[in-house]
Amino acid sequence: MPLPRLFLPLCAGIILFLVIDSSLSRVSLIYGAFSLTVTWFILHFSAINKHIAVWLHGCIISGLLVFVGFMLAQQHDQIKQAGHFSRHSGEEGYILARVIEPVSERVNSFRTVVSVETFGNDSLVHKVHGRLMVYFEKDSLAAAIHYGDVLLFENRYDLVSPPQNPYAFDYQSYLSRKNIFHSAYFRSGSWHLTGERRGVFIIRWALFLRGNALEIFSENHLSGREFAVVSALLLGYREYLDDDLRREFAGAGAMHVLCVSGLHVGIIFMVLKNLFAFLCRLPGGMLLRTLCILLFIWLYAAITGFSPSVLRASVMFSFVAVGQSFRRPTNIYNTLAASAFVLVLIDPYIITMIGFQLSYLAVISIVALQPPLYNLIKVKNKLLDKAWSIITVSIAAQLATGPLALFYFNQFPNYFLITNLVVIPLAGSIIYVSLLTLALSPIPFAGALMGKLLSFIVAFLHHSVRIIEGLPYSTATGIYLSFPETLLIFSLLITSCMFLMLGTRPALLHTLSLVLLLVVSFSMRNVKNSRQHHFVVYSANRATVVDFFAGKELLMLACNDMMDNNRSQEFTVAGKRLRHGHKTATYTFPLLSSDSLVNTEYWARKGDLLAFAGKTMLMVGSSDAALNYSRLDGRFETDYMLIVQNPRINPEALLEAVRPGKVIIDGSNSVWNASRWEDVCHESDVEVWNVRTQGAYISRNLN
Repeated sequence: MPLPRLFLPLCAGIILFLVIDSSLSRVSLIYGAFSLTVTWFILHFSAINKHIAVWLHGCIISGLLVFVGFMLAQQHDQIKQAGHFSRHSGEEGYILARVIEPVSERVNSFRTVVSVETFGNDSLVHKVHGRLMVYFEKDSLAAAIHYGDVLLFENRYDLVSPPQNPYAFDYQSYLSRKNIFHSAYFRSGSWHLTGERRGVFIIRWALFLRGNALEIFSENHLSGREFAVVSALLLGYREYLDDDLRREFAGAGAMHVLCVSGLHVGIIFMVLKNLFAFLCRLPGGMLLRTLCILLFIWLYAAITGFSPSVLRASVMFSFVAVGQSFRRPTNIYNTLAASAFVLVLIDPYIITMIGFQLSYLAVISIVALQPPLYNLIKVKNKLLDKAWSIITVSIAAQLATGPLALFYFNQFPNYFLITNLVVIPLAGSIIYVSLLTLALSPIPFAGALMGKLLSFIVAFLHHSVRIIEGLPYSTATGIYLSFPETLLIFSLLITSCMFLMLGTRPALLHTLSLVLLLVVSFSMRNVKNSRQHHFVVYSANRATVVDFFAGKELLMLACNDMMDNNRSQEFTVAGKRLRHGHKTATYTFPLLSSDSLVNTEYWARKGDLLAFAGKTMLMVGSSDAALNYSRLDGRFETDYMLIVQNPRINPEALLEAVRPGKVIIDGSNSVWNASRWEDVCHESDVEVWNVRTQGAYISRNLN
């Protein structure tokens, strides 16, 4: 298997660039590659031990591929290139940009991505490049923007902000992997359509096909959630999926059917293989069948609008189809590596995409593990044999993707076997009937009939998913795995499979060693969490939420808006809590309360004064208690002063009476009030932390 061995060092070079986040000059890269090449030639023609020579040659070739991967990643990183539009940041002028993604509707705006092509002002015009995320105020003109349209707007944009809360989803990093580093918002009338369209013809045609397909489904008795599911399942268009649908499918372990990927393209690939099997009887029929399969696979990719997940799957199965067309044995791992090579050469950052990782892991695991699992039991009944085949495919795929899904999403669908037994046959039926609906749509009666049948199947799928998701313990949530632990679990799965298949003693010893390492890692984290005593003031827009971590207990202090909004609360606090051993708060208290005493083992509160782990905190909010402190003749000392809920009080007067060790201004305060408190603290030589601008405040361990 030469190609997988070559693919790994190429990926290592890309990862090296992403880790060090530093560019090398082209001369340095070429010099390094040239040195390795010369060394290889010297070794090739020198008289050294054969086995040592093979090992050295392999090391040098791997080193060259690391260089190639590094160079690919560096060339792909647009912001570090001289012609990037951000070089003109802050200059007066205008921007001409081409829309490169279909417009998507948000709650209060329309969003798209544009490719910036020209920067100009009264005296000069520059050709530039780079991508920009643009939001438009909702109006009819913004809704009419299409792929390829050229827009004119001011040279005004901001850097995409990093996450403001610990371990929150890093949207900045996610966009940077797509070469998007800036965003802009434009109100109605502050931008203009030039009337010009420069999009790539084949992409315009693909989006036109997808739009027509959506119209056909809408005209043939598909609406509401059935329409949303078909749009996502067949066309990869997920704009119509609401939060409840996503939650139900994710909780049942069926989210993969709503992401057009290898499953969907694989089903179409198998249908096409059987459909064009008769061509193999003709002279040159194998080649003709392969060409037909490739044509229809890429036609389907065009109907989906060339979405990234479909492109990945189409490239993968195109290589599989070509590999199977040769009348000699081919290695599926080489075929998969070849398809991955092509994708990485086009976009080196694709290896960081979750979809890419899950797709290839699932396919490799199915290829490697499904046959031996399937052969464990011989089933004579055809229906039961099909069910057993689906079960073994599900187990094989879940073994590879489960740890990665836990690492990224912190949850696991416990009933995935039941889900796949129901969902996979139904998904296949939906794909077949959907394609028939599109094909028969010119015949009104036939198209309407197929549309009704499709609506019924989709409704049955949704109902089944809802039942499975509603079962007790359908989803294990709040599971945290660190990156090293994830690697250990993957290694454990590999050595366990080797032991079960080969039964060798080294495989058993490696498996037991990895189990021991995992137990040690989990134990060390539990011990560390049991000794923690710190608090976090989170960054929440116009809201207050504070977590006090005390060993195995978690105390939350929050305003009413945050306590009543579970989704916003989860988005803000979940990442930090999971990494410190908590799913939910042990105790929850309202932000502002009466003067009654509240006391627990680690935390005490009387009105606006808190005590935690030997430290005191004064909350300055909208209550009148802060005024009482500001009237004190003597100086009242506290370790922390937390400014919440935009208090109308004189900062100078309060800091005259109260001497805090640190002032923390949370996100519930207005920009103006937070800035005023910052200025007064600096003048009074008091440490200050503005959560709105500096992100969440995390205290050190207070033990």
